[in-house]
Amino acid sequence: MSNENSAEKVAKDVGRKKGKKGKKIPVSPEHIAKVRAEREAARAAKREAMLAKGVDPECPPELQFIKRPILQLHEDEPIKSFTFSLMSYNCLAQALIRRKLFPTSGDALKWYRRSQVLLNEFKHYNADVICLQEIDYIQFQSFWKEELAKLGYGVQFHRQASKNHGVAIAWKENLFTLTDKMLIDFDKELSGDIPPRTTTNNAGLLLSLKFSGEVIKKYGGNKSGIIVGTTHLFWHPFGTFERTRQCYVVLKKIKEFLHRVNVLQNDNDGDISQWHPFFCGDFNSQPFDAPYLSMTSKPIEYTGRAKRVIECSTSYTFSKMRDGEEDADEEGGNIEKYGTGQPEHPVPDSYHAKPNEEELVRKMQDLHNSLDMRAISLYAVGYRKVHPENSSLDNDRGEPEISNWANTWRGLLDYMFYVRNWDFSDHKAVDSLESFEAESGIRIRGLLRMPPAKEMTEHGQPHEGEYPSDHLCILCNLELVN
Repeated sequence: MSNENSAEKVAKDVGRKKGKKGKKIPVSPEHIAKVRAEREAARAAKREAMLAKGVDPECPPELQFIKRPILQLHEDEPIKSFTFSLMSYNCLAQALIRRKLFPTSGDALKWYRRSQVLLNEFKHYNADVICLQEIDYIQFQSFWKEELAKLGYGVQFHRQASKNHGVAIAWKENLFTLTDKMLIDFDKELSGDIPPRTTTNNAGLLLSLKFSGEVIKKYGGNKSGIIVGTTHLFWHPFGTFERTRQCYVVLKKIKEFLHRVNVLQNDNDGDISQWHPFFCGDFNSQPFDAPYLSMTSKPIEYTGRAKRVIECSTSYTFSKMRDGEEDADEEGGNIEKYGTGQPEHPVPDSYHAKPNEEELVRKMQDLHNSLDMRAISLYAVGYRKVHPENSSLDNDRGEPEISNWANTWRGLLDYMFYVRNWDFSDHKAVDSLESFEAESGIRIRGLLRMPPAKEMTEHGQPHEGEYPSDHLCILCNLELVN
């Protein structure tokens, strides 16, 4: 609206006021200017209030989302080396949505809306590398590939043929160049003499991203690039043993990929330190359970809850229909639903394992302790420094309380790991931020704030104006100092 038209509108509005005898009150230019200034000030104040709450005043309410700040570390130290941001996000596959699982989500579940909110999140956080889980194959082909390309990302996608969703990794093409990739099929990967407990059709993806010429020219250094991987592990409540096996596969495949990259890209000089390896995803495991602990607490020794839960999970019998046996002779047609002799709860108060179950768990423990690789959670080592009120609230590993807020279950499932060689010394405790940064050559510059449970709504996500998935994204700003 032009100033002239605005002045006319103000004059008409003010001119409607009448004196005691019904006569119109004369309107002076000064009065018009004053009213206009007051209205503009009110609009500006409203806009500022919306921005302070993380609300974009130009965006329709149904496409809004809660914007969280990056909690900064090393603010008093100048940036001297290459920095990049790494995000991980389970976006909730559209193919998995059932109204009964999301009874309070309403229209927030509809793809035409949800896709735009997710896209707005990616634009807002503007991460340099994004690890994605539960990406529908159809939506990837028809939407994500093109939209991410518009934002300057290259992208790779992987899924098992029997699943309609998979995982993806996107990277800023002005910073990185894709030089190699490795696909992970957990059902086919060897894990010592421990076979998969059932067919899960879970997949993983590993990429080598070499620094672009632009980055090398600006920063130099002796590093080639980063290794980045992602996965979405077995979801089943009684799948703890299988998830723990899959975590072994993750570490084993990273070791294999580092060796291959070194042979093919670094003249087989044996110096794998030229690449910084990261692995992110939805591990469907909490910080006090065997899958997470097997990767991060070395040498692993299952005790307490972790031992009880993994032993209980070995007693569970999965349906043979998972393995493709359509005519499986099972009680009720599916032993997972109707079978007798199954454990009643995945986290029992007590559990007396049978000798064969105890042996299976011992073998899993030995398997993890035989591999010279370990994972370090970036949130575990850094989050207590920036948000102590939400660090170790329900765990002793320094992790935030939640990353998943569904209607029926809430907790922490998503992690961002740095992976390195393990010399078989004692690393059961969480690394301090100082020791991690000194040994890895990485400085954690910031971590995306994670709300504790007390700040979340009673209803589950996704929800209009809040979050577009039942998971919350995690993000870390990193400086590669050497």
